[in-house]
Amino acid sequence: MLLKSTECLLHWKNSEVEFIPKRKTMEKESLVKLKEFKVLIVDDVPENIQVLAHLLNERGLKVSYADSGIKALKAIKNNLPDLILLDVSMPEMDGFEVCEKLKADKLTADIPVIFLTAKVDQQDVINGLEKGAVDYVTKPFNAKELTSRIFTHLELKYTRDLIEKQNEELYRLNEIKNQLFSVISHDMKNLFNNILFGTESMEKEVEHFSKEEVVQVAGLVNDSAKRAYDLLQNLLDWSRSQMNNIVIKPVGVEVLLVVNQAVRLFRPSAAKKKIKMEVSSFGNTFCALADMDMVKAIIRNLISNAIKYSFAEGTIHLRVKENPDGIEVRVKDEGVGMSEAQIEKLQKYSQSLGSTPGTHNERGSGLGILLIRDFVEKNKGNFGFNSKPGKGSTFWFTLPKAENTN
Repeated sequence: MLLKSTECLLHWKNSEVEFIPKRKTMEKESLVKLKEFKVLIVDDVPENIQVLAHLLNERGLKVSYADSGIKALKAIKNNLPDLILLDVSMPEMDGFEVCEKLKADKLTADIPVIFLTAKVDQQDVINGLEKGAVDYVTKPFNAKELTSRIFTHLELKYTRDLIEKQNEELYRLNEIKNQLFSVISHDMKNLFNNILFGTESMEKEVEHFSKEEVVQVAGLVNDSAKRAYDLLQNLLDWSRSQMNNIVIKPVGVEVLLVVNQAVRLFRPSAAKKKIKMEVSSFGNTFCALADMDMVKAIIRNLISNAIKYSFAEGTIHLRVKENPDGIEVRVKDEGVGMSEAQIEKLQKYSQSLGSTPGTHNERGSGLGILLIRDFVEKNKGNFGFNSKPGKGSTFWFTLPKAENTN
C-alpha cells in the first residue's frame, strides 16, 4: 500500500544516517592521512634499512627500500613515495646525484627528500639543501628527532597537496561559473524576450487577436516564465550545493511515489509534443534513504530533459527498481540521442554546460545534468547514462535503500 506522503517511516540511530561528517581539525585529519603515506629508504647498508623500516612501520607508515641510487630511481618510477630518506654516501651514484635527478624530473620534483649523512660538514649540508633536499639528519640518528622531522615534512606535503587540490577545484568551479553565466545570460535573455513580446503584443493588439491567438500568446508567456523559473531554481540549487550551503537531511523517500507525482506535473508539457510517459516498477519496496528535496530535483530534471529531447508522439519510459543494495530509477526517451563527442563532453564534469537545443528548439543550459550528478553523489548514490544518435538516451541513478521501513 502506497503512503500518501513521499516520506517512508523509518527507525534508525542518528549516527547511522549522518551524511555530513563532523568537521575535524587539520591536525587530527592530517594524522589520519599520514598513516597512508609511503616512505622510501635509500641506503647501501642493510642494517640501516632494517632499523629505519622497523621504526617507521611501528608508526604506521608504509615503507619500501632500495640499496643503491640507481635502484631507487627505477623503483620510484613504478611506485611514487611521499617522502624519501636518502643516504648521502653510496657507491656508483651518491645521494646528491640521486636528489639532483629527482628534482630535474617533473614527476618526482615535489617529493620531499631528507638526507641521511654521517658527515657534519656545513658545506655538505648546504650542498644537499641546494640540490633540493628539505632536511638532513646525521648518523647515528636519534629516533625521536628523525620521526619528528619525517612527520613534519609529511604534514607539510599533505597540506601542500591539499592546497593544490583546492586550487584546482577553485579553478574548475571558476571555469564552470564563467560558462554558466555565459549560457544562462543568453537563455534568460531569450526567455524574457518571449515574455516581453507576448505581454506587449496583448497589451497593444489584444483587440485584434482571436481567442486562439490570445491562448497561443498566453501559452508562450507561460512556458517562458516556467522555464525561466526552473532555470533560476536549478542555478540557486547548484550554487548553494557548490558552496556547501545545503544541509542534507536524509529521510525515507518513497521514490516510486515521487516519480508518479513528477509525471503528473509534467504531463501538460509532454502533451504539447504528444509524448506519452509510462511508469513501471519492479520490487516490493521503493524507499530510499536520501534528501527529499534533492530527489525531487533529480527526477524533475531527468523528466524535463527527456521531454526536451524526445520527438513528437514519442514515449518516455520511467522505471523504478528495487535492487539488493539500493533503489534504481531509469528514464528512457526515444529522442535524438547523443553522438560520441556529445557523450564525451557530458562525461567531463566541467564541460556539461551549453546543451544542444531540444526537438522543438527548446533551449537548455546543461545545468540540470550538473545538478543531477552533484545531488546523486551527495546522497551516496551513483549516476550514469547511455545514448545512441537517433535512438534516444537512458539516464539512471541509484540511491541507498532505507532499511527498517514500515
